[in-house]
Amino acid sequence: MGVEQLLDDYNIPYITEGHKHSTEGWVNIHCPFCGGSQDFHMGIHEEMTGCHCWRCGGHSLVSVLSATLEMPPALTWQIVEKYKTGAIRKKVEEPRVSINPLKFPSPHIRLNKHGLAYLKNRGYDPAYLEEEWKVFQTGPVSYLDDISYSNRIVIPIMWDNKIVSFQTRDITGKSPKKYLVCPMKREVIHHKNIVYGNQEYLEKAKNIIIVEGVFDVWKFGLYSCATFGTSFKMEQVLQLAKYDARFFIVFDNETQAQEQARQLMIKLKTLGKIAQIETVDSDPGNMNSSEANYFVTGLMNRRY
Repeated sequence: MGVEQLLDDYNIPYITEGHKHSTEGWVNIHCPFCGGSQDFHMGIHEEMTGCHCWRCGGHSLVSVLSATLEMPPALTWQIVEKYKTGAIRKKVEEPRVSINPLKFPSPHIRLNKHGLAYLKNRGYDPAYLEEEWKVFQTGPVSYLDDISYSNRIVIPIMWDNKIVSFQTRDITGKSPKKYLVCPMKREVIHHKNIVYGNQEYLEKAKNIIIVEGVFDVWKFGLYSCATFGTSFKMEQVLQLAKYDARFFIVFDNETQAQEQARQLMIKLKTLGKIAQIETVDSDPGNMNSSEANYFVTGLMNRRY
């Protein structure tokens, strides 16, 4: 039983690997909500805990399958429970032991002239990023698990004072995938179950800025954190709700990003937090230092 068996039984086309939208631990189908080309944009987590579309973001499993199967939600829920129960039972009977420790792509190096130039051109201080965020880079050849991570900034992801995952950013402008993350099987903690930021500062902050990506955190400073994209998981919401702070959600001005910001605000408010949406004229990561400092200072000094 499980998600693949469900899709097989109901003749729903899917892919699990070898496709630009496939990710380990996920099964991809055509998104029932997006217009345009059908290219397996919708991912269903293998444990049937949720769904995420590369275009339109997160959805519940029932809503995705209800739309795909053209069945009412109540009937779809019964189907999901049948297959989900089987998947969970199998997991209990056959526990998996990780034999894949966290590793970085190899070889990797300190920032060289190419990495330094890339960061400087985007308005960042490479020395600060090396010191505070421990970034480094790869050269023309670098692999992990047969995945090429060549010519990328490598961004360690810390949680509870230890490295639990990493993200990378292409510096050539030529890769079809700007960002590549650590293979899921090697993550100590899945990066979408936490946020990117300095926990020491977040724990004492009165105001916290929530942004999309790590570059936005670097621009806005130590009282900000990122959800690794506009889509977010409830695990991230619960982590954020632990902080005794007011939240300012600053996502891109695109309609889809703003809708995700609204959903995040609603979930935080449901958990009793004070949260509101703030906007900037463009991508926060593209602001210059003076603009970013002015914006952040205004939020940090804002009274309740």
